[in-house]
Amino acid sequence: MDADLTHNRDDTLIKRRPWYFLAALLLIFSVLAHQPIAFLAALFTLVIGLVPEIWYRYALRSLVFRQQFSQPKAFFGETITLSISVENQKILPLPWLEVEDELPEQLPLVTGRASRTYKVNRVMLATTFSLWAFQRVTRRYRLRCTARGVHSFGPVTLHSGDPFGWLVRQDQIRARTTLIVYPLIAPLEQFGLPSRHPFGDYATPWRLLEDPQRVAGVREYVRGDDPRRIHWKATARLGTLQSKVYEPSSQYRLLILLDVNTYLESWMGIDPDIQELTISAAASLAMWALDEGYSVGVLANTLMVGLDAEYSTEGERLVVASGTTTPTLAYMHRVRVPMASDSAQRERILTALGRLLSYSGSSMDGIIEDEQTALPIGTTVVLVSAGSVLRETTIERLIELRGRGCSVHLMLTGDADSKIGTETYDLPVHHLGGREVWHELVQHAGDEQSDIPGQSSAPLLVD
Repeated sequence: MDADLTHNRDDTLIKRRPWYFLAALLLIFSVLAHQPIAFLAALFTLVIGLVPEIWYRYALRSLVFRQQFSQPKAFFGETITLSISVENQKILPLPWLEVEDELPEQLPLVTGRASRTYKVNRVMLATTFSLWAFQRVTRRYRLRCTARGVHSFGPVTLHSGDPFGWLVRQDQIRARTTLIVYPLIAPLEQFGLPSRHPFGDYATPWRLLEDPQRVAGVREYVRGDDPRRIHWKATARLGTLQSKVYEPSSQYRLLILLDVNTYLESWMGIDPDIQELTISAAASLAMWALDEGYSVGVLANTLMVGLDAEYSTEGERLVVASGTTTPTLAYMHRVRVPMASDSAQRERILTALGRLLSYSGSSMDGIIEDEQTALPIGTTVVLVSAGSVLRETTIERLIELRGRGCSVHLMLTGDADSKIGTETYDLPVHHLGGREVWHELVQHAGDEQSDIPGQSSAPLLVD
């Protein structure tokens, strides 16, 4: 791009050389003929040739462009502020500077007006500035977050030129700024679930459970002990069978299995309303469970885009982590947020669900099979899915989980006339509704939302 701009600039300036030749001829003529009018004409011609070239060469140099949001992550339905700032760091003033910024069409402007472009789902916001030497000007626009996902803003195209408007210089900033919009979060009552104990009395009759991951000591083997309790190292050391003693745990665990598919076959595409309702239900359930003191984890069978260092890979999975600093860009087929109940888990889950891509996902059977051996006894497992995509093999895997001591529930989305894909046997089923419920949730989204601290983006230097 730089090479093309240089070539165009040279061609443009070469075409203006006749103005300087004309000014020189008029100046020579005025001196030889002693004509003041010819001298004034020479000066006027020189100004016409020189002034546009000065602005053409230097107008877009030493400019600092900043594009930032009032917060880098937003809740569904929230209204945030987009700030566009330009600073002129040179002595040459800019009579006019036009900034064209590409915005996602899914996030409508509350203030300002954007025009359509030839690109799909993109609109153009044009802003005009007038800058004196060493002046900074900021324009603010409000936009409403009505679509979950990672939304990119940019690239940005700059136009400027001389005061007469004869020569126009153009340059483009290819860097993009991103905004993450969390999925819609609603009270469980709006999905038809009781908010106090939607899955029964904490979904399990045990109040104190043994955690097999935490060994407190050993004791002599008692007939009837599970063979998995045997501590072989202690047995070899003492010469008699020894059994492990586990620490008791009262931590309630909830694992959310999110199936983003909306049709049985991937070639049929996706139903965006049902898919977003399913993701919203999973997010709302996770937030409720964290408020209730659960340790919550999420598994999803779809792609997710990672734009910073919050994620690390495990085979085909994308695992939410923290404390890393290396930027990554990853598209993975499985998304896994490990179980946790700390204060940062809320943002981990919402960020992961906000970054899910609207594609068809892989089968849930493999995900369940990989997790079933690692789940502690007493874990509540909830499959959130469109009812029409349930498969018999998935139900079989869930029944196996229940046989291992987990409490299993189904939260199914879909219109009233849609049929469940297979027999659910005696698994508890909670019907959440379909498009009508989703449209009602969207209509009332943003009435009461929490704030997340904003973060400014790094300035971009145009030189």
